[in-house]
Amino acid sequence: MGAALHLAHAHQPAPPKKRKPKRKGGGDGAKFSEYAQRIYSDDRAGSETRSLLLAIAYVITMVPLDDDTTVWKETAKALGRPRLRHRGSVQDLVGGDIPRYEAPGSRYADDPMDRLCMGPRVRPHPDGPDDWRNTMKVCGAPAQEKAIEKDPVTGWHTNRWFCPRHRDHLLRVRAQVRAQNESAPEPIPNKGGLLPCYFDSDWVRVYSWGRGWDWEPPSYGYRADDWPVPGKEPVPQRARLRLVIGGGLEDA
Repeated sequence: MGAALHLAHAHQPAPPKKRKPKRKGGGDGAKFSEYAQRIYSDDRAGSETRSLLLAIAYVITMVPLDDDTTVWKETAKALGRPRLRHRGSVQDLVGGDIPRYEAPGSRYADDPMDRLCMGPRVRPHPDGPDDWRNTMKVCGAPAQEKAIEKDPVTGWHTNRWFCPRHRDHLLRVRAQVRAQNESAPEPIPNKGGLLPCYFDSDWVRVYSWGRGWDWEPPSYGYRADDWPVPGKEPVPQRARLRLVIGGGLEDA
C-alpha cells in the first residue's frame, strides 16, 4: 500500500515554478541627464530636495522596475536610506517638499532685521557714520514684539519688530495695517511643491504620507510652477516623468 501511494505521488506533476515578474524600463541615460540638468539649475531646490529629485529621476530612467522593485524602495536605496519611514528617511524628505507659505523669521537668520527694532534712530550710533544702524536710520536694538503687515496682493508677511522703547511705534503700525491685514488673501506658497514640477503622480496622497496625516493642497495648487510670483513670468509647462505610487508608501 505504501509503495502504491509512493508511485501515485511520483506521477503527480510538479507544481509550476513561480515566475519572477518581468522587469521593465531603465537604461535611459539621455533622459536622466536631461532631468539632472534641470534639477541642478533649479535655484528653488535646497540640498535635500535636490537629492530626492535626482534620486527619483535616476530610478525612473535608469533602474529596471517590477512589482517588487518599486520606485520608492529604489529611491531609498539610491539615497543610502534603507527604510522609507523614520527620521531623516524618504518620508521626511517628501514632507520637506510639502507646498506651504513660510513667513519671514520662520527659519533662523533668514531676515537681517529679524528681532531687531526698526524704530527711528534719534541720535547717531557711536560706532560711526558707516554703522548699519546709522545708514538705515533705525534703532537696531533687540526687539521683543512685532507688527505683521500682509501684502494685499500676495498675502506675504513683513515683520516689523520694535523694542520696548518704541512700543508706541509698534501700536501705531498695528493700527495702520489692521484693515489691510484683514482683507489680505491666503498667502501664495513660497516653499515646496517641486516634486510635482518633475513627476506626475497622486501628490495629495504622497504629501499626506509625507506629513503623516491627511493633507489638502493650497488653493493655488500643489505645483510650484503654477504659483504666481509678482514681477515674474509664469513657468512654461515642461515634460514630467510618471511616478507610479503602487503600495510602497503605506506598506513600508
